[in-house]
Amino acid sequence: MKISKLLLIVFIGFLGLGTLGACSQQKKTEQKEKITMTKEEKKKLRKEEKKIALYLVNHYQDVKKIEFVNFHKGGFGTGDTITIKVNDNSYILPTELESIDGYYSIGYDPKDFHLIEKKPPTQLTSLDGVDVSYYEDY
Repeated sequence: MKISKLLLIVFIGFLGLGTLGACSQQKKTEQKEKITMTKEEKKKLRKEEKKIALYLVNHYQDVKKIEFVNFHKGGFGTGDTITIKVNDNSYILPTELESIDGYYSIGYDPKDFHLIEKKPPTQLTSLDGVDVSYYEDY
C-alpha cells in the first residue's frame, strides 16, 4: 500500500514538473517570435500599419490618435493580425493584415468603440494631424 502511494506522489510530481516546463517553454517561444522579426517583416508591418491608419482616418470621424497595440503572427491557414486603439477610448479587435482590395474588416465591441463612420469616406493620402504609435515603437 505504501509503495503505491509513493508511486502516486512521484507520478504527480513528474506531471507537475512537466506542466511547468511546457508552460515556460511556450513563454520563451512567444518571446523569440517577437524578437526574430526580420527587417523586411518590420518594413512590411509598418507599411500595413500606415495603410490601416489611413483607412481609419478616411472612414471614421475625428480620428486624432491611433495606437497599434498588439501584433500576432498568424499560423497555418491564418493571417497576421493587429489590435488597434483609437483616440484612447475605442478598441478595434484584431484586424487581419494584407487587405488585397484596400478594405479592412473592422471588428469591435460596441461598449468599447466610439467612432462615427464617415459617409461618404474621404480620400486623404496623408496622416498629418494624427498621432500614430506603431507597434515596433513600443
